[in-house]
Amino acid sequence: MIVLDSMAVIHLAKLTLLEKCCDYFNKAILPRLVYCEVLAGKKKGCAEVTIVEDLIKNKKMLVKRISEKEYLKKANDLNIQHGEAEAVSLCWQEGIECIATDDDNVRKKRMLLGLRIIGTPAIVLVLFIKGVIDETKFKESLEMLREIGWFSEAIIDRILMEGEKWKKQLG
Repeated sequence: MIVLDSMAVIHLAKLTLLEKCCDYFNKAILPRLVYCEVLAGKKKGCAEVTIVEDLIKNKKMLVKRISEKEYLKKANDLNIQHGEAEAVSLCWQEGIECIATDDDNVRKKRMLLGLRIIGTPAIVLVLFIKGVIDETKFKESLEMLREIGWFSEAIIDRILMEGEKWKKQLG
């Protein structure tokens, strides 16, 4: 099981990998605020909103509220705010070790948070290594991430090299 923040949801949806991510991690959980942040894209005509709504309807994604507010305060005290704070809090509340986030602030605090953090490029790599997506989809997805511009060229290039390394080992 994995908790997703809004940027991870949006990026994976744009890559058409959100459903595969949900399947691979056996279910994805969205904090209520992250769900609201994603839904805000509906006014702009963002296609990822429909994908998220379908995954929720098909019970591959769950939307959960933070019931234990002390976790939210703890995240805020670490200067983690909004949807990212709810995602971190939900991990603590539900005892889930893994969070998908592309937020640098959260990623830098991984040791303090005690969570396994995975970003969209790494999820693409895992899906490739585990045979969930083929090499063509792997490379296309990374090129799309490069075009989106959220990630550095170095990160995309490193993930591509890791994929090549795995391909050689398997092939």
